[in-house]
Amino acid sequence: AEENAEVNAELMRQLKEQGFYTITEQMKKGLTDFVGGYATEQQTFDTIRRVYEQSGYVIDTHTAVEASVCHQYKEETGDDTFTVVVSTASPYKFTRSVMKALGQETDGVDDFILADRLSEYSGTKIPKAVEEIRNASVRHTRVCDKEKMLETVSDILNLR
Repeated sequence: AEENAEVNAELMRQLKEQGFYTITEQMKKGLTDFVGGYATEQQTFDTIRRVYEQSGYVIDTHTAVEASVCHQYKEETGDDTFTVVVSTASPYKFTRSVMKALGQETDGVDDFILADRLSEYSGTKIPKAVEEIRNASVRHTRVCDKEKMLETVSDILNLR
């Protein structure tokens, strides 16, 4: 692997100034065993639904992108190598998107109600962190325009 601070700094400068960068030939040589891809929102939702219908397991949106890209790769190449897709997040972190992907009504439905429905749908317990948020007291109620975000946060944190 090419680990050169000057090269990395130049790539980051290009990214900032041009919105993209091109890796070096040396870097490209190190990527011969890797394949990249992407999934559209619809492909992501279709993958969540497909995995659930095939296994009864509910995956999150990030894992669905990974699984979708893997599925696309296998279809395009015919490569039938055994593959492990690692779950990268909890579906409870993206409850609205996951429930929408599963064909459930989400418009106007409270996020915690969706979490309850996901729990029923998946047969899994709602994570403790979600339950803690549900019952937490509201500590901040200030609302600001995005242009005033820095000023508002600085004021809340007494940084002035």
